[in-house]
Formats: sequence, structure tokens, C-alpha cells
Amino acid sequence: MTTQQKQRVGAALASLVLGILGLVLIGPLGSIPAVICGHVALSRIKKNPDALDGDGLALAGLILGYVQIGLMVIMLPLLAAILIPAITRATASAGMVATVANGANIYKSVFAAQMDGEIRDDGTTVWPRKGEYRTSTEYFIHLVESNVMTVSYAFFAAPGIPPAKSTDAKDFKAENNAWRLVLGLDEAPEGTPFLFTRNYDPGTLPGGDGPLVLNDVPPFGTKGMVVVLKGGSAYWLKGNQLNNTLFNPAETPASNNMAIVGP
Repeated sequence: MTTQQKQRVGAALASLVLGILGLVLIGPLGSIPAVICGHVALSRIKKNPDALDGDGLALAGLILGYVQIGLMVIMLPLLAAILIPAITRATASAGMVATVANGANIYKSVFAAQMDGEIRDDGTTVWPRKGEYRTSTEYFIHLVESNVMTVSYAFFAAPGIPPAKSTDAKDFKAENNAWRLVLGLDEAPEGTPFLFTRNYDPGTLPGGDGPLVLNDVPPFGTKGMVVVLKGGSAYWLKGNQLNNTLFNPAETPASNNMAIVGP
């Protein structure tokens, strides 16, 4: 009497191979198919155990596949806990870099227009005086409409501030403007704040070297702020940098000729 040789199920071998590949090379691209192939193989063998073989291979593939899937379930939250804050910080930093660049360009445009007025000796000034503008939004509209800046009003937005993608002043509202503006800088020394993001609202220029308290509102919330100084320096402040020494390096005191207006 001869014993019939059992046929090995191909899915069983595939399960083992995929489980090994998933463990050492391709991760979930191998582990998930390993589990599928393992179950398929065991199902076929169970239906015809006298003719089919490979249950050991299929079981090994299943174990390898499930172990890797279990590790992924454990590791993904840990990776998310690490990566999400890092991505958030990187995004915020990128937003601050772009806002610094925009603020610097606003200053350059204003300074260039100021120099043109002095060269013409016509008494023209684009340094906004106290009482001349009720809001920084009005001032930026003046810059665009007088061709001091040839940009759309989206230029004055920042992360978390919806941009006004238009060159029509009617479309530019306070909610589209990221900046506060210091009025009355004609006689102020360089190093006096000219622009800063709206999440800081000191009312008047603070004195001393105390900390800056930011509001948890866009842009940047309490994570940081951007400041542009008379003289052209533009930078962000965050963490231990949030102090008045860096915000107002000229130590310019508040005066009756100066005022801060928001959007």
C-alpha cells in the first residue's frame, strides 16, 4: 500500500516568505499579505488535510505577520507623538520666516518711498503720523493705492490670518491683516518697533526689560511673534527671546507723538 504524498499549498510558502520580507525589508507591505496568505493556506489545508500540506509554514507566516502588525499598532501612536509636534514646530517656523520676509519688504518699500521724498525735497513722508490712520489696515491700503507697494492685499496676511487675494481695497478687511503699526516714528531712533504681529497687543511701547505676554490668537498664538524695526531689521521672537529688550532694542519710550494701532 502506497502513501499519497501531500501537496504543499503555495499560499503557505508565500505567507512565510512575505512575513520574513516584512520583518527585514518591506514592513507592512509584507506583513499584511503574509497574514492574508497564511489564512488562505490554513483554510485550504483544513478543507483537504489528507491531500494538502504546509500548515507549519502558514502558521509561521501568520505569526510573523501579526507580530509586525502588533508592533505597528504600538509604534504608530509613539511616532505620531514625536512627529506631529515636530511638524507643527517646523510649520510655525516656516510661517514665521515668510512673515519676517514680508515685514522686511514692507519696511523696504516704505523706506524707499521716504528716500524718494527726501531726494525731491518736497517734504513728503510716508512714515505714518499719530492720528493719520485709525488702523494699520488703512495704512496698508494707502501704501497700495499710492503705489508705494505693488502687491495684492494677501501680502499682509500670515499663518492663521485669511488672505485677501485681491488688489481691491474693498476686499481688504481687519481680519485679513496680520500687523500692528506704530505711528509717529519720524523722530524715533532706529531700533524702534515699526510693525509687529497682532498677537502682541501692548497698547503703548513698553519700557524696561520685562517679558512680552502674547495673546493666543493668530498668527502664531503664544508660540512667538514677528517684529520689524525702524532701520530695517526684521526677525521673530519666541521662547526666552520674548522680552522687551529684543522687541524695542532702542529702548524708545512711549510719547504723546506716538501711538500703536491694530488692524
